[in-house]
Amino acid sequence: MSTEARRLPFEAPLTPFRIGGGDGAEADDRWFERVSWILVALGVLVRLVRYLVDYPIWHDEAFLAASLWDRSFADLAKPLEYGQVAPWMFLAIERLFVLGLGYSEMTLRLFPTLCSIASVVVFRHLASRVVRGWGLVLATGVLACAFYPIRHGNEIKPYGSDLLAALLILTFAVEYLRRPESSRWWWIGAAAMPVLLGVSYPAVFVAGGVCAATAPAALLRGNNRVRAGFLAYGLALSASFLTIYLAATVSQQRAMGEHYRVGYWRESFPPLDRPAWIPVWLLDQHAGNMMAYPVGERRGGSAATLVCAIAGAAALWRSGRRTLAAALAAPFGLGLVAAFLGRYPYGGEARIMQYVAPSACLTAGLGMAVLASRIRRPGLAPRIPRLLLTALILLGVGLIAKDLAMPYRVFKDVRTREFARSFWTEQARGADLACAKADLGLEIDPHTWEAGMSAVYLFHQRLYSTRHRAKQPFRLEPGRQSEDRPLRLVLFRDYEADEPAVQSWLAEMGRDWTLRSSRSFVVDPAPSKESWLRDAYGVFDFVPRGPSAASRDEGPEVGRRL
Repeated sequence: MSTEARRLPFEAPLTPFRIGGGDGAEADDRWFERVSWILVALGVLVRLVRYLVDYPIWHDEAFLAASLWDRSFADLAKPLEYGQVAPWMFLAIERLFVLGLGYSEMTLRLFPTLCSIASVVVFRHLASRVVRGWGLVLATGVLACAFYPIRHGNEIKPYGSDLLAALLILTFAVEYLRRPESSRWWWIGAAAMPVLLGVSYPAVFVAGGVCAATAPAALLRGNNRVRAGFLAYGLALSASFLTIYLAATVSQQRAMGEHYRVGYWRESFPPLDRPAWIPVWLLDQHAGNMMAYPVGERRGGSAATLVCAIAGAAALWRSGRRTLAAALAAPFGLGLVAAFLGRYPYGGEARIMQYVAPSACLTAGLGMAVLASRIRRPGLAPRIPRLLLTALILLGVGLIAKDLAMPYRVFKDVRTREFARSFWTEQARGADLACAKADLGLEIDPHTWEAGMSAVYLFHQRLYSTRHRAKQPFRLEPGRQSEDRPLRLVLFRDYEADEPAVQSWLAEMGRDWTLRSSRSFVVDPAPSKESWLRDAYGVFDFVPRGPSAASRDEGPEVGRRL
């Protein structure tokens, strides 16, 4: 083998290779490019529609939104409400949007949606640097119309920024591979690294994977400028990660405790206590939601995408683009290492794995084109890519139609929002309305405020209660409460009157107040095994027990007794 051939994987500039097309290659390429941009436009449109229909918030989003109400920027680095973990810069940007535009679903979803829209454009650019023809079209279509990047790019979570950060890091790497004699993209990556890791924790897996995959090319065969740029990139990566980890991540993780491994995400960690099941677990994760592009499901529901992705990665490897293939695969490997160490869940749900979506979509789209080109049956090979393209377009159009017809995740979210919208207006009429938790610090059951629909309750209270929206503190003023204007306390969740905690609270209140009436509103009873999702309000009307009680300021005393 010649010296030039041996150096090909490391030194040859990366150029796109064509899959599909006839003898008129140039004309074909123009057609494929136009179609790929049409798919980009469709991807942007479906994301805009989903944002503009204004889905009701659901509890997972509300968990994070709870920390964005009134925290200072410094406080965003402290443990978050509801056991959430999110990068500080993402939280800071969200807080800036709240300060400038107000506190609402659309405001809090604006930055993730912008990241999601930008991701479609950046991905098309990345794909065009790697492949032409049907590979470019199908890869672009997979990401543009895939359900999970669209859904999670419109949530009050850092999933959209995870995807964009991963795409930018991979794009910097691909641009370097196209001109391996230039250090420009290493310096650009080094400058961008603090921001990219600041808005996405798992972006470190992508950046670390790029370093590992390109180290032989940059250090062993690069010139001195390339080596200096690569080392600067590595130092920026290490310094950014350590700074972010020590400043915020470690305190958030400490507050989470073992929740990652033994809580909701336990199935997304390898079963180390049952080593024989680890291969089964690995197959289940890689053929499940992690690879659901453009669609897929758990328990092998994404096996077809996995096969296409493997075929696409193999095509890159055989074509001599081994450094690129390694850079696309490395984030999977580093994420898996983190899972074995118990530091970050792997697989399970697509939302926590958006950092591998660029690799999955690019290799899956490429693999679809490669496998279609190998069909031997006359006339079938050219039709398969067109059928796949049609299916992707129909999927995107179908998602738009679905969002317009049913602008909600589940209908109970609509009921919850509409009830809260009317409740905080109606109950404020003729009474001093207060939230026992937010205004007086009362917690009948502290676990209520650790998970579940209580986060949605707080979000809607801040959105629809006039006083809470204006951040006006609640005070018990002398002579303000009376028979005509009672103190109306709202407890989230309904409680039985014979519960000891409720009896104790009512006894304390009974010293100075008379309970005139009480009632409950059950918005959603929730399944019996998921009581944390119960959505109910308890309303208690109190009047002062006598003139003397009504004529003195008992705010601090009542707050203490509650």
